[in-house]
Amino acid sequence: MSFKLKFVKDETANEIEVIIKAKEQTEEVDKILELLGSDKLSCELLSDNQLIDMNDIIILSKSGRFISVKTTNGEYVLSEPLYQVEEKLDPTWFVKISQSEIVNLKYVKQWSFEGGGVIKIEMVNGIRSYTSRRYTKNIREILRGGKSVK
Repeated sequence: MSFKLKFVKDETANEIEVIIKAKEQTEEVDKILELLGSDKLSCELLSDNQLIDMNDIIILSKSGRFISVKTTNGEYVLSEPLYQVEEKLDPTWFVKISQSEIVNLKYVKQWSFEGGGVIKIEMVNGIRSYTSRRYTKNIREILRGGKSVK
């Protein structure tokens, strides 16, 4: 697939607009439209660049200099910093539970308050994790159906 990318600065623009110009709508055009309109997380894996479907992500965990991404389809290791990956995630579903972990609310099976300001989180695939006290207030707001406090 070959195509040309171009950025046009427009001071009057209120949002980002992506226009695809082509002689006709081909499979390549459909593929580009699918990638742009999908919930894919473009990540630099240790071995190559790959797209991970955000809907499949269960939990992201920082481990040293790398991030472990557990999905419904397996596990990936990313070389990007957690804060950069966090910026790409949908804040409606992805919640930071500690300095080193982010969970997808779609896959949370159970929350339980352990005492001392810690919440135990059990994911649908059996993964268990714990919040840090620093993030407990934000998570309690989410559980009550309130807005996330950043």
